[in-house]
Amino acid sequence: MTEITSAERAFDAIRNLVSSDVEEFWALALGPKKNLLASKMIFRGTVDSCLVHPRDIFRFACDSNASSVLVAHNHPSGDLIPSMEDLRFTRQLVRASQLMEIPIVDHLILTAKGYSSLRSDGWCRFESDAVAHQVHDT
Repeated sequence: MTEITSAERAFDAIRNLVSSDVEEFWALALGPKKNLLASKMIFRGTVDSCLVHPRDIFRFACDSNASSVLVAHNHPSGDLIPSMEDLRFTRQLVRASQLMEIPIVDHLILTAKGYSSLRSDGWCRFESDAVAHQVHDT
């Protein structure tokens, strides 16, 4: 059973599934102990764009009985820096996750050179980050 306890573990679990010629958006459904329940390509796009909607991700999460979700997409360009659209969509997804009560734990950008984690690299704040701050602040 694969446990996704870090961005590196998530990258290891998904790296061989993602194509490098066009953008693909993937979701990993995680159980209560961050065990990998299922992975699915949610959308396959073009060389520089990928249209995806939060409902598609949460439909997959609910069908998989996920406790949390990690999302990832590739940049065929090789650029590990998230675009403004990547950041906007991740923030939208995190807001939706609060309503669905299925946390988004990270968003990875994958390239042939490696990956970047929007969470670890500080690009976005995730709900679990806010909870951790509340626990430490009390």
